[in-house]
Amino acid sequence: MKTMDDNISGEILRWQQKLFGVSVRRQVRLKKLKEFLGGTSGQCCLEVTAGDGMISQGLRRDGGEWTTLVPTPEAKDALGYFIPEEIQVVESECISAPDHTFDTVVIVDALEWMRDDMAFIRECHRVLKTDGRLIVTTARRIPIFFFCGLFRILFGESWKRRGLARGGYTSHSLFDALRNGFDVPDTSSYSTGLVEAPGVFGEVLANKLVRGAYNMPRAIAGAETCYHYVQLVAGGMVIYPIQWFFSAIEKWLLYVLPGHNLIAQTKRRVWRERIIPVLRDGRSIAEAALNTKIGTAAPF
Repeated sequence: MKTMDDNISGEILRWQQKLFGVSVRRQVRLKKLKEFLGGTSGQCCLEVTAGDGMISQGLRRDGGEWTTLVPTPEAKDALGYFIPEEIQVVESECISAPDHTFDTVVIVDALEWMRDDMAFIRECHRVLKTDGRLIVTTARRIPIFFFCGLFRILFGESWKRRGLARGGYTSHSLFDALRNGFDVPDTSSYSTGLVEAPGVFGEVLANKLVRGAYNMPRAIAGAETCYHYVQLVAGGMVIYPIQWFFSAIEKWLLYVLPGHNLIAQTKRRVWRERIIPVLRDGRSIAEAALNTKIGTAAPF
């Protein structure tokens, strides 16, 4: 029985590797993370991930000692196929590690799951070394009428239905979440709608087929799961050339089209609560400046 389980696990891992090979969106995410992360050889790293095991494997190829946290038990089960280390589920936004343990913390699409994201960022600050760094990639909050968001809602995969605490971040709200303890020298967006739209379309259909997240295999899986993966790889090979073409020209498209994902590279500094001054009417100074016409007096 154990041999059969090992064989099934090996097959699931093999087909997950094939699925990653036909997913431009996931490849772009890993490439962007590695670009911001650089080499990790000799470093002690903490990865907080929503459960994409292929990205976890990819990050480890650059060396270093890695610890993994996940927001849900389902993500823990999925990562068990990909990495041998013990995986912990985050509870109450707390990290069970001593102060100043890690050189680098990488949050991969997991900040959206944290009910109190500010408390979790403070925990990341606590476990980082004095000169440590935090890298965050997250979905960008976009208007509901954008194709990707609308398509997910129509097929019952809105961020609320998936159990997330929020649908993503704007550049401003991500900076707000980080500003108390980190300098943010580099934030960028990536993956425009031309890449995301066919990718999200394929992802939603794939999730419907396997009755769950296609890139997060369940703890108990069998031959039927592998059969579904065979179908998904065949379908992925059809849309892969289209996504690859758009991703190849995306660096020019980003000047005119919004990226659907955000990534921020930060540097740890002393934690200091930064309170935004507010006027008597409840507006911030920035809002008052934007809404006040030239030649009129701001309502202080």
